[in-house]
Formats: sequence, structure tokens, C-alpha cells
Amino acid sequence: MNHARKCLKSTTMVYGVLGDPARTRDVREKVQRIVDGGEISFEVARLAAGDDPAFGVVKTLVVEYTVGGRRVKVTGTDPDVVVLDDPAEAGRAAELGRDGEGRLCLKAWREGTCEVRWASGRARRVEVAAVPPPVEIAGPWEVRFAPGGGAPARIILDELVSWNEHGDPGVRHFSGAATYRGTFRVPDGMPGPDRRLTLDLGRVQVMAEVRLNGKDMGVLWKPPYAVDVTDAVRAGENALEVKVVNLWINRMIGDEELPEDSERRENGTLKKWPDWLQEGKSSPTGRFTFTSWRLWKRGDPLQESGLLGPVVLRASVRVPVAP
Repeated sequence: MNHARKCLKSTTMVYGVLGDPARTRDVREKVQRIVDGGEISFEVARLAAGDDPAFGVVKTLVVEYTVGGRRVKVTGTDPDVVVLDDPAEAGRAAELGRDGEGRLCLKAWREGTCEVRWASGRARRVEVAAVPPPVEIAGPWEVRFAPGGGAPARIILDELVSWNEHGDPGVRHFSGAATYRGTFRVPDGMPGPDRRLTLDLGRVQVMAEVRLNGKDMGVLWKPPYAVDVTDAVRAGENALEVKVVNLWINRMIGDEELPEDSERRENGTLKKWPDWLQEGKSSPTGRFTFTSWRLWKRGDPLQESGLLGPVVLRASVRVPVAP
């Protein structure tokens, strides 16, 4: 990934206790060194090496950058592993592989001429005919939240946005499962022989279950959040359903806005188990979560959550490479 520095253009890369400049560091050089070394995923805590801005405190990383002309924002805390978009993917045109019968073939996302070169020095040119342009699934999206988590039953998003940026506090602090529903149109000439169609969800925080035209396409739990939908997609109208599950952090932070429901020490640890919990009742103050040790406090940064996109349907063509 020697061209990473040219493709990965950062706007913000900070690590530490957000909102406290004395305990926050600019980590653009550290992140760039990681990317230049060929890594696109790493533990957030690595950024404390050599210059820990807040020793003994859970710190947050915020990375905003552009890759392939697209703006991306990634956040995480010390226990997390963050994944950056691979700068190499932005310019990828084709890859070499074998089909189901073991024959060498080229999978191409762009038209043009590719050269396949063997270790022996032998080379062969492969012509790739026209490839249908990608279809972006922009919305609007109907989002239905699981009941009992504090969010409204249903919202409409004209464009994808992280839950923690939504105006409704129930959405901002929601933790659990929410289902996105949307429709999109596929041009008549896009599905075809020797073509594969891939649905790319872009960024997801943190897991997604995909159904297309009623067909279960499986669960995506790590990048790339992409799945082959050749057998499910059709020309014309298509119905997409994406069920997304996030982490508990945002709900725990939201609960810190509510009155206390248990006896706590100053460091957040529990003095004794509350009676309402032992009796199997709900929190008397309306909290949704309960932990014996409070890891988060009121005002801590919320984590990105939900389907973040962009959601794109991409076509590729398979071209045999003659022996």
C-alpha cells in the first residue's frame, strides 16, 4: 500500500479525552505510519504508545478522512479495533481468480485492457467489455427500532445518518436492533450472464443481517460489509431490508442522564445489589441498563451506530484468461 499517503487525506485524527485539549493528541502521523505499513485495522490503545495523553483513563479515537473522493468518519475507544477503508480498494479495477471449474479468470469492475503476468515472465492482455455503472441506494429509509429500548417505533431517514447524530434522544441513545427498509431500481441491462452483483453496505456499526426481495442473504459482522446478491436481485424494483445491531455503550451513557437507581461508591462500583433488581423488577428511575461497575459517565462521547453507508450495488464481469 505504498500509495496510501496519496489516497488517505485526513481532516481530523485525535485521540484522548475528547473535550479536554490537555488530554488529547493529534495522531495523524501515528495513524499514517500504521496505514503506510500495510495495516487497515488496529487496536485503538496502540495510539497511547510513547505519548499516553491520559494514563489509566479510557480514551477515544476520532478519525475523519477521505478515500477515493469519499468522506469517512471512524470512532473507537481503547478496547476497540477500528477498521479504515483500504486506500487500495478505491482504485481497484480487477482481480485474478478461478471459477467454479478451476479455470483462470479475471473479475473486473471496470472496462478496459488488463495485463496478466505470470512469474515466468509470460504475459497476456485481457479485454474487458463494458461494465454497468454502480447503483447507489440513497433512500429514503424506513427504520423500525426494537421495542423497549427508548427509541420511537419508526422513523424515516432521507439519508443515512449515525443514530448518535439524530435529533431524537431516544434514537441517539438507542442500543439494540433496528431494521432499515428501502427500495431501489436496477436497470434492465445490469443483471446478465457472466456478471456478479455485489451489495456493498459501506460502513456498519456494528453488525448487519441482509434480506433482498425476501431472500436471506446472511449476516455481515466485519468489513467489508458486502455480499453477493446475484441470485436475489432483479431488473426493476427491489426491496432491501437491513437489520443492524449496535453496542450497549450509547444506552449506558444515556442512562447516566437519569436519576441513580442503586447505591454506588464514588468510583462507580456497586455498594450492594438493589432490592428492585433482586425482585426482578424494572429500574424505578427508568434506566434501561444495569451494571455492577459504571464504565461510562454522563456526557461521554456517543459511538457511531447503525447503517452508515454508502449503500451501493456493484456489477462485475468475469472474463476467462486463455491458457
